[in-house]
Amino acid sequence: MESVTRWDERSRHVRAACAIGLVFGLFFAGFNILTPGLMALGLTELAAVLLLLAPAAVISQTPRLIGLAETLLLLSAVVIFGALIVFGGIEGTGLYWIYTLPFLAFFLKGQRIGWIASVVFFLLVMVYFLLGGPSFNWAYHYTPVTSVQFLLSLLFYTLVAAAFNHVRSRYEAQLAQRKDEAEAASQAKSRFLAAASHDLRQPAHALGMFVARLSQLPNDAPTRALVTGVDDSVRALQEMLDAFFDYSRLDAPSMEVRLADFPVNNVFDQLRNSFEAMAAAKGLRLRIRPSSLWLHSDPVLLHRVLLNLVSNAVQHTHQGSVLVTCRPACGQTQAQIEVWDSGIGMAPEYHQKIFQEFFQIGNPERDRAKGLGLGLSLVDRACRLLHHPVSLRSAQGCGTRFCVQVPTATTPPVVEPAVVPPTSLWSDLAGLHVLLIEDDALGGVALTGLLESWGCLVTSAVDAQGACALVNRAHPPAFVLSDYRLPGVCNGIDAIRLLRQTLGQQLPACVISGDTDVGVRQQVHDAGLVLLQKPVRPAKLRSLLRHAAQGGAAQS
Repeated sequence: MESVTRWDERSRHVRAACAIGLVFGLFFAGFNILTPGLMALGLTELAAVLLLLAPAAVISQTPRLIGLAETLLLLSAVVIFGALIVFGGIEGTGLYWIYTLPFLAFFLKGQRIGWIASVVFFLLVMVYFLLGGPSFNWAYHYTPVTSVQFLLSLLFYTLVAAAFNHVRSRYEAQLAQRKDEAEAASQAKSRFLAAASHDLRQPAHALGMFVARLSQLPNDAPTRALVTGVDDSVRALQEMLDAFFDYSRLDAPSMEVRLADFPVNNVFDQLRNSFEAMAAAKGLRLRIRPSSLWLHSDPVLLHRVLLNLVSNAVQHTHQGSVLVTCRPACGQTQAQIEVWDSGIGMAPEYHQKIFQEFFQIGNPERDRAKGLGLGLSLVDRACRLLHHPVSLRSAQGCGTRFCVQVPTATTPPVVEPAVVPPTSLWSDLAGLHVLLIEDDALGGVALTGLLESWGCLVTSAVDAQGACALVNRAHPPAFVLSDYRLPGVCNGIDAIRLLRQTLGQQLPACVISGDTDVGVRQQVHDAGLVLLQKPVRPAKLRSLLRHAAQGGAAQS
């Protein structure tokens, strides 16, 4: 079955040919009608234009009728060129128009049908010259020499048209083959990256847990410095893994844009929490102005775009400030999110290159502290995926401004939040019973050690059946932490669902996963669970457990 792109291409070709045919057909019809002795030819041309060519132009707008439109276009050419032969047009310049018929037949209908149409037209013309033409008093009479010359010329141009179309068909077939191979290679790359993501995130996740546990142990000054260096290296590794796999995920066939209406302040709050401390450590003033605007976009992708832009601004600004604003544009239908900085800026010749993969200004040594050079490429790809235009204004030594244009949404009515009475909160996680379902031995040991260092009571299982057996024999856990990929037929979501059915209560739970597939994220979301992407940040995990502990304290 032909692709939508192929149908669109055929439709454009037919519409263009019909437009040209209508203009020239009407012109020649009018000219011949007004010319003495050529009224019959002009009326025939006018009838072909109105009854065949015009309907072809109309129905070419409908994809399923493209074949019929091509047939009507070809038939109109046969009628007009046949009339030229019958009424003597080939004695003049009309001779050259008829030679276009085989080219049109092969171009519209391909090699097989093009041959059939061209041969049939050639045979009809030959029969007319040999038998029909001399017997009609109203028809134009050609000399035998002219008839033979025309037939030979028509045969020659038919062969040329067939040869050209054969070469074109082979070239298109080669292009289609190369395209299929490129798409297959891209899908293979995406599958490899998805597998590599999971496999690489597992040891990185375990390493992060071990380092977090190690940093809590009493150490002398040299050991603390060593642990700090290891922790910094692990954080850099995790950030590079995140950037690399976020970038590769944009090429995955499963990547979907999930549009929603949301207040821009939700994204701004996340940015403020992510970069406030980093900016303050550099002595920069981070200003993120609140806005009442609501946006219509994919909040996850848009957050990733702004995360990279603000990170870039903070990294390349050594003094001054970074400003993030959102203001209406284009008559309130669009919003412009702008990220300004007073940093080093860039020369105009770099304005397009910075959106290329792995391109960095002034980092020929590939210093990992300066990133991978994927951030702005990810911004460009995500914005193209979202259809959000992104623009740049910058000059050497004068800072940079990035602008992302996003459609606005209608602001919903303000609902006053319900007043929640104050409750007593636990100050730590001491005594919190956590059921850990993890089949990776290294990751399980690392996570268990970290949880126990926080004061949690940890029970471990490697699959859903083992977890259900544990809760049947012991006190129910206060929180379930499950890996997504587990041995057997049940994944982490299934395991949590089975535990809740077994205990008859909605256990607080979350899923951890090294998979970058959007489908996994959607499954977790549909199940009403939280997804922690490996390598898991210990601070984020602790915050989630504290929230569960506070909920348990409020219920007790």
